[in-house]
Amino acid sequence: MSDALVRLKKETSPGAVPSSITSHNSALDKVSDPKLEIKKEATAPNGLYGVSYSLPAPSPGLNNITFPMSIDEGLQRKTGKDAGIYYAMMFGLNDDSGKPLGRGYIGLQPRGDGKALVVFSGHGPHFKAPQGRAEFDGEKGASNSTLVDFKFGHKYNLTIVRDLEDPQKLSAYIQDVTDPNNPGPKQHVKDLYVDRKVALAGRDTGFVEHYGAKINKSSQIAPTTGSFSAPFTTDDKGAVKVGEINSSGLYGRYKNSIVGTQQITKDSGVGKEIHFSLKGVGYEKKA
Repeated sequence: MSDALVRLKKETSPGAVPSSITSHNSALDKVSDPKLEIKKEATAPNGLYGVSYSLPAPSPGLNNITFPMSIDEGLQRKTGKDAGIYYAMMFGLNDDSGKPLGRGYIGLQPRGDGKALVVFSGHGPHFKAPQGRAEFDGEKGASNSTLVDFKFGHKYNLTIVRDLEDPQKLSAYIQDVTDPNNPGPKQHVKDLYVDRKVALAGRDTGFVEHYGAKINKSSQIAPTTGSFSAPFTTDDKGAVKVGEINSSGLYGRYKNSIVGTQQITKDSGVGKEIHFSLKGVGYEKKA
C-alpha cells in the first residue's frame, strides 16, 4: 500500500494551540542524533511530512475549498524513471445526508523546464475521471493530471469546487497568487465525477511525499522547502472564511533519518501558515 493510501485511511485532528499571536520555530528530526538509514528493500512512494487542517462547515459540507501553497526548493522529476516530490492536500466528501463518502487529494509535482503537474484524484469506486485514468495509486478510483507553468518560490492557490448545478461534479483549478493585486489566470485542472450528490468535508490532512524512483537510503531524499497555508472557503454570498492548519510532523519509514525545521505562524492561537524545510540524512547532491 502506498503512503498516500495510508494517509487516506488515517484520521488526523488538529491539536490545541496557545491563545496568542506567535511564530514558532522548531527542529523536525524526531531523534537526538539522526543517522544515515539504509533499508533492505527499496520502495516508492515514501511519506515525509504531514499537516492537518480544519474549516467550519455546515451540513452536509462546503461548496469549495482553496489550498494555498508554495514550493521554494524541491526535486524536479524530468523523466518517468526519476524520483520527485509531491506536495498535496487531501479532501473528504460527504453525501447529501452529511455522512463520509470518500477522499482524494490535489497537489503539485514539480517537473523540468518551468512546469509542474497538478494531480487531482479520488480514492474508491464512487469516483470517475472522464478525461483521466480509472485508478488511484493502483487501487479503485479516478485520477486527473494537468501540466501547468510553475516557478519555485511562487504562491499558488489550488481550489476544488462542487458544481452548484451538478453536485456530482468536482472541478479543480490552480492560480498563481504571488502578487495578490495581480494574480495569474485561473487554470482548469479537469473534473472528477461522483456517483451521487456530494459536498466537501471541512477537515482532513496534507503531505509531502517522495515518489517515482524507488529508494532504500535516507541519503536519496533531496532537500525541499516550502509552505502550506490555512485553507479557505467562499460562501454563496461571497464571504471568505479561513480555517486553520497544524503540523503532524515527520512520518513514513525514514522519519528518524530526516532532518529539518518548521516554522508555524499562528494568529490568535490558530495556525495560519507552516513553513517547512527537510532533507534525508547523508544527502549528497549528484554531479
